[in-house]
Amino acid sequence: MALRRLRTVLSPASFLRASLSVANALRSWARVRPRIWQPLVALSVVVGLYAGVVTLGILPSPFGDQAVSRQAIRQEMSSVVQEQLADYLADLPSTQNETLRAAYEEGRRLQLEGYAAQDAEKHLEAIDRFSRALRLAETDEQRAALYVLRGNSYVQLGEFDAAEDDYVAALDVALNFESETERDAARAAALNNLGVVYKDRGELDKAEEHLKRALDIQQRMGNRLGQAAALGNLGLVYADRGELDRAEEHYNTALAIDEEIGYRLGQAHNLGNLGNIYRRRGDLDRAEEYHKKAIAIDEEIGNRLGQAQELGNLGLVYRHRGELDKAEDHHEKALAIDQEIGYRLGQANQLGNLGNVYADRGELDRAEEYYRKALAIDEEIGNRLGQANQLGNLGLLHAQRGNGREALRYLRDARRVFAEVGASADVKKTDDLIETLEERLAER
Repeated sequence: MALRRLRTVLSPASFLRASLSVANALRSWARVRPRIWQPLVALSVVVGLYAGVVTLGILPSPFGDQAVSRQAIRQEMSSVVQEQLADYLADLPSTQNETLRAAYEEGRRLQLEGYAAQDAEKHLEAIDRFSRALRLAETDEQRAALYVLRGNSYVQLGEFDAAEDDYVAALDVALNFESETERDAARAAALNNLGVVYKDRGELDKAEEHLKRALDIQQRMGNRLGQAAALGNLGLVYADRGELDRAEEHYNTALAIDEEIGYRLGQAHNLGNLGNIYRRRGDLDRAEEYHKKAIAIDEEIGNRLGQAQELGNLGLVYRHRGELDKAEDHHEKALAIDQEIGYRLGQANQLGNLGNVYADRGELDRAEEYYRKALAIDEEIGNRLGQANQLGNLGLLHAQRGNGREALRYLRDARRVFAEVGASADVKKTDDLIETLEERLAER
């Protein structure tokens, strides 16, 4: 976005007015965070999904609004949400080792209950059972499956480092498989899930690399569900980079596959992510239409996480229309669900989005309170992109208050993190803002 350069010498009052103008312009960058796709059980591979969620005053989930795509995984999910997580089960459901099978079955039951209720305690218990099963595992196939399953529960808890360790371990162990089919299934699951972790951390180049490798394997295997998951997750990566046409193409391809195979959860994810794309382009009526289609499916299948993400995404649409009361109501409803189910990434997104609403109203102290709450959660769960967004929002806030030098400090920190995670579009936007503020400070 081109920002108007001011060449005249500005008084403190006019600097504040100019800063407000810049901040309002930047807030229009609002972006959506992918929604999260929860894993479903399939024979070899079970795919969950992360779409996108939006939250932010200065950038969208990457500086402005944070939408759930996705990623989420929001889903971010956008949602992320969120992305799609794959489950590789090997022969665990039929192993003759009764002690191992019991530990696996108990862990799997707890994990699926955790997905259904978004219950963190269930995932903690599942991790304990999978760890016990790992000590009893007799084959590399069993060990790889347990690493993937345990990693999936770590993702649900926001423990991305632990999840990465488990997925890498699964990749390494899979190299020893005698069966090429089993090796491909395990590696596709681990690569896809690593891509989700890297995307949630904001490491977009690594996420793209791993998701493309997963997609290649799924295409070779003819796994349509796995292909849709990888395509949707790649769409989230491109959306975070600001490559909206490329993201739209991947979401539409994934949606077509999900409709072909009747995968309703995947359809909801991709509809929500497409809504985020249209919102970012300014096509608010079309965005609202797609988010409402997504939430209808989420309600039909009882997906509470998806409902929270789409409520947040609708809040972004209403905010961009200037319907701030309606936006606040939707973000508060989304936040309440995220708190109820213990979804920390969603909580950060909606806190940031509420901060944007308050900033739009001129309630700057309240906005700062919400940005800092969101930043604290993003730091706690290692969400680098979210941290950059909130740093940028705090920079805009200081610009609105006329604190130009403090604004620059936050914006430079945001710019550094955006660069580290490969969010090139946000780097450019932040550079433009920094340049404009530097010029204004020099002219005072």
